[in-house]
Amino acid sequence: MKIFLQLTQVLTLGLAISSAQAADRYQQLHCGKLLDVENKKTLLNQQILVKNDVIVEIGETVDAPSGADKIDLSTQTCMPGLMDMHVHIGGDGSMDKTLDVARISGSDADAALYGLHNVQSLLGQGFTTIRIPGEFGKAFYDIAVRNIINRGFFEGPRMLVSSRAFSPTGGHGDANSFAYDSHMPKFNNIVDGEDEIRRAVREEFKYGADWVKIMASGGVMSQYDDPTIAAYSKKEFEAFADEVHRHKKKITAHAHGDAGIRAAVEAGFDSIEHGTMLTESTAKLMAKKGTYLVPTVYVLDWILEMGRRGGITASNLGKAELVAETHSKAVKLAYKHGVKMALGSDPIFPMELAIKEFQAMAKRIPDNWAVLQMGTINSAELLGLEDQIGSLAVGKQADIVAAPKSPIDEISNIEQVNFVMKGGKVFRRSPQ
Repeated sequence: MKIFLQLTQVLTLGLAISSAQAADRYQQLHCGKLLDVENKKTLLNQQILVKNDVIVEIGETVDAPSGADKIDLSTQTCMPGLMDMHVHIGGDGSMDKTLDVARISGSDADAALYGLHNVQSLLGQGFTTIRIPGEFGKAFYDIAVRNIINRGFFEGPRMLVSSRAFSPTGGHGDANSFAYDSHMPKFNNIVDGEDEIRRAVREEFKYGADWVKIMASGGVMSQYDDPTIAAYSKKEFEAFADEVHRHKKKITAHAHGDAGIRAAVEAGFDSIEHGTMLTESTAKLMAKKGTYLVPTVYVLDWILEMGRRGGITASNLGKAELVAETHSKAVKLAYKHGVKMALGSDPIFPMELAIKEFQAMAKRIPDNWAVLQMGTINSAELLGLEDQIGSLAVGKQADIVAAPKSPIDEISNIEQVNFVMKGGKVFRRSPQ
């Protein structure tokens, strides 16, 4: 009987502890300013009530439980968690090697460790959600980084991953700078022909990818491929889009030249990365079909600066100068015709510079609200997650960042984020 009573007491204590652990947690944030990105309004003296990981009330007053944790941001500007839709995480941003050399000189273990460091840098800057559009054929280490963060072992942003960026033979994503007799193996992101395309897409989803990305044209930081031509045939583009959408997923295309952009748009791709040489007729088609553009403008500014210092090859600098002439015009053209745009930084540079994409975009589009929307609600819509993230609204995830001054007044203020909450958990408060 005594043993039975002791067991009962232990079980009762265990249930009590379990109940306490499961108790709801409330946090009450007092924001001096709150940016309503959906309606382009700045609201003053707002309270946000967070229950566990979700926003449950917003207003000048909220009905907070007596035990709610109080977070004083009364001198700060609160805004939704920022989003970067074009992130590469597997390197150190030093550019001390060409892309071809970099992809074979480091292991997946190296890339995963760099990846953890880089995504934590992004979170500290205020990016609570990111999309990775291909990591040049590495064996799914980015999916492993996503999964270990989701399991709670490491801190990091919400991640949606397109692990391999599929390229045709000789395209942007192939190892073009190596000699034919160097005995380089065929990388697992090189696919040609409709049957091989469908198999590769299925394999990508088999290992946990959220998206698919292809190289629809040549690139800037690769060798010998041509940015001005469509890299795949019409039927190959259609095979990619059909197979991805059949799996109820989304697909994007790296494309600089208009031929590659238009081929992907006509095939039904969900978004275009870069869009550097976009023409007016293709911009109108993108607007009509609802195809998103992720312009990635800061990276070209950075490449040109590196080129002036002799930090990249003459071939890469020549390509950069070619595409830079039209890139700003393309962004303005897309904005003029109402093409949906999302923000992406394309960091081949040190990751702490990713936040500068906002200021680079504002130099092309003189509308700070539109630029902030690109890095918040527009990105959420691109991901199909606008009902969960992208704005500060009741029922959405408590992804909240704050800075001393409003980026609507001066876009560079967004580079001073000093408070970061993702899903109700505070990851940064005051200096990093």
